[in-house]
Parts: sequence; C-alpha cells; structure tokens
Amino acid sequence: MWELKIHIKPPHQGAGDNVIMTVKDRLLSFLRAEGINNSEFARRMGVSVAYLGAMRKSMPEEKVAKLMQEFPKLNRDWLLYGEGEMLLPHDDAPKVATVERPGMEDYMVPLLPVEAFAGNLQVWSEGILPDECRRVLAPLKGAEMAIQVTGDSMEPNIPNGAMLFIKRINDRAFIPWGHPMVIDTENGVLVKVVQPSAEGSSYIEAQSYNDKYAPIQIPKDCLYGLYRVMAVLTTMCTL
Repeated sequence: MWELKIHIKPPHQGAGDNVIMTVKDRLLSFLRAEGINNSEFARRMGVSVAYLGAMRKSMPEEKVAKLMQEFPKLNRDWLLYGEGEMLLPHDDAPKVATVERPGMEDYMVPLLPVEAFAGNLQVWSEGILPDECRRVLAPLKGAEMAIQVTGDSMEPNIPNGAMLFIKRINDRAFIPWGHPMVIDTENGVLVKVVQPSAEGSSYIEAQSYNDKYAPIQIPKDCLYGLYRVMAVLTTMCTL
C-alpha cells in the first residue's frame, strides 16, 4: 500500500537547471520553430509589429485565447506553465476514427479528506492512503486531486462548499498571476488569488474575492507548492 503525500518538496536543482523561461520566451521559441516572423504574427493577432518587443513576461488572457485560435497546434499548458511539449499531438486521420473515447475512470480523482479553509489556514494531512479517499468525477481530464472549500473569503466566485479540481504547477518556472490557486504552505493551506507582492520578489500576495478580507503576504520560502484551480463545482459525483 502506498501513500499520497501532500507536502512534496521541489526536486533539487543543479547549477545548470536555474534557467527560467517566461511565457514570452516560450512564445518566441514557438514562432522561431514555426518560421513565423513579427509581421505575420502581428497580422494574425491583430496587433502592431512592435507588440512582441514590448511584451512583458506574460500576456493577457484575451490575447492567449486569440493565440490559441490562430495557432491551434501550440500547447497552451506548455506556453503558460512550461508543462508538456511545445506542440499538441497531431494526427491527420479523422479524430472519430483514431481517438479512443476515455472512460469515466479517466476522470476520477481522489477527494482529499481535508478542507481548504478559504480565509483560514488548516494543516494538510501528512499522509493519506488512496484507499481511504473518496473519489469524485472531475468535469475535465488532467486534474490530479480535488479539495473542498469552507468559508466565505472567496465568494461569490468560489462559494462555501465548492469543490476545487486542482493540479500542481511548476511555480519556479511561472506563476499565473491573477488566478485563484490552492496555496500549500508550511503553516497550512488556503485558497486565494495569487498576485505579485509589494514586499518584493521573495513574497507572493494572496488576495480574497471578498473585500472583507485583507491581502496576505506569504514568503516564497514558506511554500510547499501551488496548485492551479482547473474547475470549480458546487455539486459533485462520487464513487
């Protein structure tokens, strides 16, 4: 019997592993690989030819959506989070003839028997046996686990009792600022919108949707991990 550990320290990085690519870096790599110059990119995206040069490390969500529409072979997870390959798998044959339809089991994920307090910290269980976990049906493929929220600090966007389907991200490569995340720290776990901190690059700011709650400054060296919220459900299916 094996254990599902929640607190997982990031793997050791050697001296040659500290090169961090931004969204801009990955986009430029894709354009070079596809032989797309600034003029063609600007024409297809509806932006000026100076857009790429003036672009910061990331890009607005509406531009990401347009990018995915114009360049469907580009892997969105690779672009934003550095996960997977640059290009999506391609098959010239019709999808209905070549893609196997996934079964329900592919969408079942463990529901952690702990609660993420939206607005209050609560310690994660140190070790959880998968046989002891309820399983829930995720609305999309790719989620690693689910966790339930209590509290009103993230209302109305994430209501009390909502089920979050989450996946760990490589926070050393890229943090998707402005998005709700499950934040696992040495003091506990919470659900907040992650923003850059005025305290400097060694901190993140955790914000609530509910204006009654003040932002929290969290040192990065206190983080065990950041988990991207892939879906929010107010009802769930279990097996």
